[in-house]
Amino acid sequence: MLLAIDTATALTGLALYGPNGPLAESVWESGRNHTAQLLPQIDTLLRYVGATPADLTVLAVSLGPGSWSGLRVGLSLAKGMALAGDLPLIGIATLEALAYQYLPSPLPVYPLIRLGRERYATAPFAVRDRLERLGPDRNLTLSELCAMVSEGAFFCGDLDSATIAGLQRGLGERAVFPTPAARLRRPSFLAELAWQRHLERHYDDLATLEPIYLGEPVRAPVVGA
Repeated sequence: MLLAIDTATALTGLALYGPNGPLAESVWESGRNHTAQLLPQIDTLLRYVGATPADLTVLAVSLGPGSWSGLRVGLSLAKGMALAGDLPLIGIATLEALAYQYLPSPLPVYPLIRLGRERYATAPFAVRDRLERLGPDRNLTLSELCAMVSEGAFFCGDLDSATIAGLQRGLGERAVFPTPAARLRRPSFLAELAWQRHLERHYDDLATLEPIYLGEPVRAPVVGA
């Protein structure tokens, strides 16, 4: 049984996945309380399916881009559980898991993760019969993103009303969006991508696995500079 952990943003997710697909899933707005909430939620999810941590055989974690602190909490917990249980660990890029959620799509998919300061992490994907990355992760403003898009595109992820309005101003009817309920970033898709790698025995090195950061850290001004 695989446990997937997604703490890339304030929207936190957990999923349990087995040979026949998803077993349980939990998604909630944790704010900055990842550290306090994750372990109790994992315990609850396991109890819902009548399992214990000893039943886990593989772990997966969302690598970002996203919140610096959230990503660190999720990866630290996943590495700790992997070490304690002698379990393999699989890291999945957050944007890839988001795009995979909308397979198949006739349009290029641009998943968005808010980075702050009116900037977003995104990358283009084709999601027809399989997930295909069309470009690298980038840190962009909405105007920069709109300048990149020359055709119709499907946007998903962090889509509040202001983000949608900005994309519509730049792209008009070329910008397509999921319904509010379908925007929810679901950890079962992260788990499914990880399960595919698990079947291939394609695991990550605990010592070298790191989060994906695109944002610049906030630095305090230097006195006297």
